[in-house]
Amino acid sequence: MRALVINNDTGYSIEERPMPEPDAGEVLFRTYYSGVCGTDLHAPQLGTYGHDVVIGHEFAGEVVAVGPGVQGWQAGDRAAIHPKGDPCGICPECREGWRNLCSDPVVSINPGILRDGGMAAFASIPSGKLRRLPDEVSLLEGAWAEPIAIALRSVSRSGFLVGRKAVVVGSGPIGLLVTMLLRLAGASNITVLEPSQMRREKAAEVGADLTIDPMADDPSTIFGSSLPRPDYVFECSAAAPALASAVDIIRPHGTLTLVGVPMENIPLPSYRAITKEITIRTSVSNVDEIDMAIELLAAKRLEVGTLTSEVVPLEGALDAFKRLEQGRAIKILIQPEE
Repeated sequence: MRALVINNDTGYSIEERPMPEPDAGEVLFRTYYSGVCGTDLHAPQLGTYGHDVVIGHEFAGEVVAVGPGVQGWQAGDRAAIHPKGDPCGICPECREGWRNLCSDPVVSINPGILRDGGMAAFASIPSGKLRRLPDEVSLLEGAWAEPIAIALRSVSRSGFLVGRKAVVVGSGPIGLLVTMLLRLAGASNITVLEPSQMRREKAAEVGADLTIDPMADDPSTIFGSSLPRPDYVFECSAAAPALASAVDIIRPHGTLTLVGVPMENIPLPSYRAITKEITIRTSVSNVDEIDMAIELLAAKRLEVGTLTSEVVPLEGALDAFKRLEQGRAIKILIQPEE
C-alpha cells in the first residue's frame, strides 16, 4: 500500500509499505479520511515526530479485523481516532485526572506521530484509541473529531462564561472551530484577527461578528478606543507578534488561552501581562472532549463541511501540503487508496 512517510532528514515522501498486522489489543483499521494538521506541515522542523513514520493523526474509517484480546469492536465498526485515547490510568498525571498528559511511554506512542497513522489505507491501532461513530456522523465528519476536541478543550480550559466578549487570534482550522464553539457557548461578541482575507471571510461565515486584518489595522489602537477590550482572548496562530497583540488588547483581569503550537519559544510580554493581572492558560490535546465533539457532530451543531477545502487522494498529498503552507486552503483531507 502507498503511504505518506516523514523522514526527519529529507521531509516527506510517498512510499510503498507492507500491509500491517494487528498485535494483541490492536485492530486493523481502514482509513477513509485523514486531515492534514498544522503540525504535520512543520513536523521535520519540530523534531517531535518519529523517523520513518506514516503521518496522520486526524483520521476516521472502519475496523477491518481485530487482534487477540480486543473486545467491543468488530469488522465494519466505524470510528474516529483519539491519539491519546488509552491513558495508563496509573501515572501521576492520570491519577490527577490529566489523562491528556499521560506520561506512560507506551501510551504516548501516538498514531501519526510516533507510530504509523492515517495517511495510508491501513494502520494497526490500539483499540483504546478508537471512538465509535454513530450513524448520524459521516466518516468525513469523523476526521474532524480530533481537531474539534482540541478546540473544545481550549474553550473549556479558558473558563469562558456566557455573554462575554472574545477575540480569536488566527483563523486556521482550530481558530475557526474555536469561533464556532464560542458562538455555540453564547459569546456576546466575537472578533477574529487574521491577515488572510480568505480566512477572515470564512470566520465571518462561521460566527465572527467582526474580523480585522492586523497587518492593516493595529489592534492595539482599536481595542480600548473604538472597540471594548475583550474578556477572553484565544491565541491560535503561535506567532510572536500575535501573542504580544493578545496581551496588549485584553482587558485587565481577562483570560488569555494559548492554543497554537509554536515552532520555537516565543517571548511573552510579561510586564504588560503582570500589570494587567491577566490569567494565562494553556491547552493541549484532549481528555474526553472527542466524545463531546462526536456528539456535537451527531446533533448537527457544527458544520465542518464548510471548513473542508478539498479532499485529495494520497498521491496529491505533497501538493496539498504546499497549498496549505501558502495559505491557499483551510483544511485538506487526504483519502488513501487501497
